[in-house]
Amino acid sequence: MITLLFIVMIFILLLVIDFKLGRKHHHQNPRKLPFRRTTGDYHLFKNGSPLYERLFQDIASATKQVDIFFYLIDNDYISENFLQILKNKASEGVPVRLLTDRLGGYRVNKQMRQSLKEAGVDFHFAEVPGFPYLFYRLNRRNHRKIAVIDGEIAYAGGFNIGKNYIGETPKFGDWRDYHMRLTGPVVQELHGVFLDDWYLATGEKHEAIHVDKEGAHPLSITATDGFGLEEEINEIIKDCQQELLIGSPYFIPSPTLQNSLLKALKRGVQLYILVPLKADHPFVKEGGLPYLKELSEHGAHVKFFDAGFYHAKVIMSDQKLADLGTANFDRRSLFLNKEVNTFIYDDTFVRNLRNMYMEDFEDAISLDESFWKNRSLKTKFNQKLAILLRPFL
Repeated sequence: MITLLFIVMIFILLLVIDFKLGRKHHHQNPRKLPFRRTTGDYHLFKNGSPLYERLFQDIASATKQVDIFFYLIDNDYISENFLQILKNKASEGVPVRLLTDRLGGYRVNKQMRQSLKEAGVDFHFAEVPGFPYLFYRLNRRNHRKIAVIDGEIAYAGGFNIGKNYIGETPKFGDWRDYHMRLTGPVVQELHGVFLDDWYLATGEKHEAIHVDKEGAHPLSITATDGFGLEEEINEIIKDCQQELLIGSPYFIPSPTLQNSLLKALKRGVQLYILVPLKADHPFVKEGGLPYLKELSEHGAHVKFFDAGFYHAKVIMSDQKLADLGTANFDRRSLFLNKEVNTFIYDDTFVRNLRNMYMEDFEDAISLDESFWKNRSLKTKFNQKLAILLRPFL
């Protein structure tokens, strides 16, 4: 027994060393992409079915190029339809490049990959774990979701590919998320992000297709790689004067962001936070409860979405700025993952998005004394354990 305990302790120590050395190497070799304020036009989807219908139509209509990255591609009839459309397009002679994260795309098996290759789809995995720093690299995922079609249309947001995302799994039910269909110069910015990921996965360099036509609305793109996201969110919080709305499937802020939120409450900002009642990963809900409780005690309006699963990642400030994308309000997105977000500065869009958010918020369950007192023993135990796991949540 003592020998077994010793072996376990040595194993844990090796993981800790691996993670710390991997993070040090990551910090010494940051990868930052330049972005400019740009313009574009957009359509917002909050449900998977209409999103897939439009995305699949756009791919089927492509004539020049299809470039797609999804963090997760499932193995079900939705993913089969998606991959078949890509294969059909490649068979027509249109270049098709497909990336998925090595862990998120683990269901893309050898048979599926061979079928893609035979049809002419250029498929690769991104962020393949390896040595050195294996444990750290296992945790460093590419969480982006980007599609660029003919250099004219782009998609970016929170949805992956699978039947989960159209509400067809009993465990989660209705799946709430936000995803954008974009046109205009912003497409070139997103294409640049995809092509950088493609270069890192394959060694091949390509130029983004230039877009001349201006869009009607000001916006910007930011792609982060474990750097910069905390600072960007912190600036939004500090600049907010009246109302801040946050939606995220996971809420585990850094100390810096938690303190900024508390300061915002102190200066009179109305803070709304919406998170799911159900959890799709162990410990993430319990890991966030202490932060949510502290904010609630200082005046924040905190609720749990229980009409399915809430996977949207959104921040809105003073009804003037909306931040939509792939980044969760957690340590993993802040300090480990590759993410991509769209900042929209159109007042009308933000007000409409706020109305969607508030519809979900009004029907949600409040974090109040009754909720806190009635936590299960399992939840209380997991809260304690989640403290140790915060860097990975």
